[in-house]
Amino acid sequence: MTDKNTSKAKKLISENLYMTISVSDRKGFPWIANIYFVCDKNFNFYWYSPKNSKHSILINRNPNIAIAIFDSQATGDDVDAVYIKAKAYKVKTTTDLARGILLYGKKMLKTKFVNGKQAFQKFIRSYKDFKGKSPLRMYKAVTQKTWKLAPSEIYNDKFVDSRIEIRLK
Repeated sequence: MTDKNTSKAKKLISENLYMTISVSDRKGFPWIANIYFVCDKNFNFYWYSPKNSKHSILINRNPNIAIAIFDSQATGDDVDAVYIKAKAYKVKTTTDLARGILLYGKKMLKTKFVNGKQAFQKFIRSYKDFKGKSPLRMYKAVTQKTWKLAPSEIYNDKFVDSRIEIRLK
């Protein structure tokens, strides 16, 4: 049975277009990037990026990432967020690439990033755009731990946030 916090986290993930990923080099120097994403039923997250972008280079050197997904327009009691610890890597298998492209194409069609079935079909046939000499690569983040924003407490009229660990699967 799924509890209320897990249901809210799943809803937040399904309704958002973007996630913020935090990466770092081996010395711990951080970098963040906002990414249009999709996730599969096991809450593995997929996105594509230029292979020479800073976050892609850092993922190749250090696969440990953090993800935040939230509604930046929410206020007060409507504020909610999901935080994820994950391992990220460049997709190399044909199966993972096909899965990522299909999921991505479906979300792009649903959210009108592409218009019409022809644009969708063109995108899902574009697997070569993520291989070889192409500047793009598909990435996958495998969830390790997940937290959700806990209900806020108030201290001297100020919100005090905390997190509670949840299981998405």
